[in-house]
Formats: sequence, structure tokens, C-alpha cells
Amino acid sequence: MAHKGTSTFIIQRATAALMIPLGVWFLIGVVSHLGANYMVAREWVGQWWNAALLAAFITIGALHMRIGMAEIIADYIHGGLKGVLSILNWLAALSVIAGVLWALYNISFAG
Repeated sequence: MAHKGTSTFIIQRATAALMIPLGVWFLIGVVSHLGANYMVAREWVGQWWNAALLAAFITIGALHMRIGMAEIIADYIHGGLKGVLSILNWLAALSVIAGVLWALYNISFAG
């Protein structure tokens, strides 16, 4: 684990860089559907390429959030609470990812 800090730094910067084009795509998609009804928005999300990009946006965002929160926990929390919060941090990120993937699956494929 001699290079854990370096790899975490690189992954955090890579996820931040990936969030830029995905964030622009997401904002364009949301703004272009302002005022649209539920079925139009659902149809947009239901297209496979939009579902895949939305899954990537949320997954990368959740991983970026997990890394940032892990840094905060490591810097400011001490004692036994540190381990508990680290586990909860992982569970929160995985829960967000699993929930979004399940929702997108249901919208895109399960109808």
C-alpha cells in the first residue's frame, strides 16, 4: 500500500475530469426537457444511450463522492468512529449506484 495515496489522488482527478462532459450532457438533457411531461422525460431516459450515460454519470459521481468523503473521514475523524463511517461511506456510494442502476434497468428494459 505504498502508493495508495497517489492512486486515490489520480482516481479522484480522473473521476472529476469524466464528470465534466457527463455533467454538460446531463444539463443539456435536463434543460432541453424543461416543461416536458413525465412520459416524454421517461422516454428520453429510456433510450439506451441516455440510460448508459446517466448510469455512468451517477456511478462516477458516487465514486468521486466516496473518495472525497473518505478523505474527510481520514483527516477529521479519529478512533472507532472512523471505521464505522468508512463502512457507511462505502455503503452509501454502493446504495446510490445500485438504486440508480435498478431504476434505469426498470425504465429502459423492464418497461
